[in-house]
Amino acid sequence: EQDANTDQNLNNDQGVIEGVEENSLGTLVINSEDLSGTEDIQENIESSKEILDQLSPEQKFQNAFDMLRNQQFENAKEALKNFLQNHENHKLSGSAHYWLGEIYILKKEYREAALILAEGYQKFPDSVKAPEILYKLSESLIAINKTEDGCNTLQKLIKEFPNNNLTSLAKSKISSLDCIITTE
Repeated sequence: EQDANTDQNLNNDQGVIEGVEENSLGTLVINSEDLSGTEDIQENIESSKEILDQLSPEQKFQNAFDMLRNQQFENAKEALKNFLQNHENHKLSGSAHYWLGEIYILKKEYREAALILAEGYQKFPDSVKAPEILYKLSESLIAINKTEDGCNTLQKLIKEFPNNNLTSLAKSKISSLDCIITTE
């Protein structure tokens, strides 16, 4: 007779609220939403890409920087990589290398940071971010146990940018690391 009561209660519950089941975790609402509109999502993605393609390089860089500022690090990383791939000789490419390196450092991916920062300095030694690139490159090199290379990078920063505000920080770091400075 208890099974009959259980069946009756189930039937009553289904009649009261269609699509709702009760369990020990609470109420579960079962929705039969139509998902056939997924092609609309794909169209929106393609439309967004077309809009992004129409932006100027400066706008693309700003878009990537905004993502970085909003802590959307993976999106910013991809946007910066795309910027470098599509605008490798643009005046903002040095800055793009710097910020991409910063993302790698933030994620503690020091080897990747060192590679992108070294490339950035090599290609854009006159970038407004060149001193910062060298300083962050030295940090990355030190983090991957390439202390001598890190010291040499700090020395290069001091030599090439003697009036930069990072120079005193670089000198302090050289002192704390007991770097052996080679004179050229």
